[in-house]
Amino acid sequence: MVHELKRRRPGTFRAMGRSRRALPALALALALAETAGGAGCGSKPAMSGPPPIPDADFAVCEGTPAVHYAPGVAVVSASGTYRASLQTASTDQGGPKPVATAAVGLDTFTVAVTLAPGDGGAADAGVAAPDDLVVAAPPKTQTIPADPYMPVHGHGGSTVPVITPMGGGLYSVGNLDFFMGGYWDLYLDLTAAGGTPDLVTFPICIPSD
Repeated sequence: MVHELKRRRPGTFRAMGRSRRALPALALALALAETAGGAGCGSKPAMSGPPPIPDADFAVCEGTPAVHYAPGVAVVSASGTYRASLQTASTDQGGPKPVATAAVGLDTFTVAVTLAPGDGGAADAGVAAPDDLVVAAPPKTQTIPADPYMPVHGHGGSTVPVITPMGGGLYSVGNLDFFMGGYWDLYLDLTAAGGTPDLVTFPICIPSD
């Protein structure tokens, strides 16, 4: 092994000696490559549009029944007659465009109401609620002091939900003042013609930014 190393060492030095004339050109090429590489690392392409939103923090809802918003999140009404699901969400945070999710700010949901497998029977499950179904914020009571409401903190938002029927069992539920992250309950009364209110409760987690 020692003999092999001795034999390789002269060859190595001889190779370097033969390329001695090329050293200035090689040094120049390396310098140019280093300069180009440094420029590439230091310059980033310009970003178009608003800066990306950082990952939302859902830890504020730990230990609560709140669920993260996702299209299709659904609950069943108190009587079991209706199934209400959140189809879309957008949040006005004061920027040029709303954020397409549930977040801190002034939120709007599109809610779909269908018949649930209950009094209507399994055959009617999934059928859009009739257009004469009235969806409204329930009146304030001891159990529903505000809408939406934060059960853990004991307070609600500063606005009243604005609910607009869109037809086909769809309703726009807007003007929701989720001014801080945490567990919020969103309440909706569903009332059929000649019927009594049927409460729907969405336990929603609004992440802290």
